[in-house]
Amino acid sequence: MRRMYFTIFMIACTAFVINVHAEEFIDQIDDTEIVAGHYGEDGLFYDDYIPSPADDALDDMYDVYDAVQTFCGGLSADLSELSGISIANTVVTGVGTVAAGGALATGIAKANTDKKVDKMSTQIAETLCKNGGCDADTIETMSDQEFAEKILPLLVLGVQSENPDAASVIAMKLEQDRAIAKSKRLGNWRTGLLAGSTATNIASAILAGLNRDQSELVMRVTACNQAVQKLKDANQAAIAVGVNPIDNPYMQGFRETMDKCGTLNVADVEKIEKQMTVVLGTGVAGGVVGAVGVGTSAAANTDKIRNDNTDAGKKKEKTLNTVANIASGTNVVIGAVGTGFNISLINLTKKMMRAAQQCEETL
Repeated sequence: MRRMYFTIFMIACTAFVINVHAEEFIDQIDDTEIVAGHYGEDGLFYDDYIPSPADDALDDMYDVYDAVQTFCGGLSADLSELSGISIANTVVTGVGTVAAGGALATGIAKANTDKKVDKMSTQIAETLCKNGGCDADTIETMSDQEFAEKILPLLVLGVQSENPDAASVIAMKLEQDRAIAKSKRLGNWRTGLLAGSTATNIASAILAGLNRDQSELVMRVTACNQAVQKLKDANQAAIAVGVNPIDNPYMQGFRETMDKCGTLNVADVEKIEKQMTVVLGTGVAGGVVGAVGVGTSAAANTDKIRNDNTDAGKKKEKTLNTVANIASGTNVVIGAVGTGFNISLINLTKKMMRAAQQCEETL
């Protein structure tokens, strides 16, 4: 009897365990996603799911959108760098233009002072030779030794005899010496300002030369525009197979990208290259003209040239001063042109940068 009860108890326990495992197995079956497919001869399972045309169209849009992110993202940073370079070059050319203008102004002031010195030399000669003893037309061409031997005795004699003309000559001579010193200072200032203008033109040429080639930016903008166009084509294909752009949240995001991206114009990038080339040209031209001006201004202000009172010497000094002043004026014009093109570059790059930023905000 006792054995029978034990047997019944074991049977009940076994039935309970079998029931629990059966329920767990059923739950696993319920939680398992049943995928249609088949096993191939290689023993591997192959999914037999066939995507719908709408699924294919959306997959295509996702792939193209990735390309838009790759090619359109980061363009604003490149354009921001270009804008910064243009701003820096504008400052450089602006400083150079001001320096050239200062050189021209000091050159003109020097020319006026030199005229005053020449006029005073004539007055001194005429006053000294008024009572005879010398020739006013040749006194300016005398060497220092000749002047000391022939003119100074007359001047001393006039002072001793209390001749008012002698006192007048001494006063004019002192004023002339001050004017000569002023002329020399102005010449040095002109040379220094021309040197500064030359340096800024060279710096401008270097900046423009290093950034003139924008072929990489052209390729990036082209790739961005093409990717956006493909996204638009994929969008139309998705609509054609029944995808509702209003109900699909992804397509709504794609629509904003299509509206904001692909707006950059390759022609604008090419315009940047052309304007950079012009700035490079103005920088090179300004550097060459400035170097000529520095050389002629420095030469015109040497004692050798200034103290050569022969007709040929005076003509040479005047020519050198004229060339230096012309170089200063030319660099003012060149600097103004370069500055103008740099300002145009700033406006263009900022406009393109804003467009690129609007696109990137949608990515």
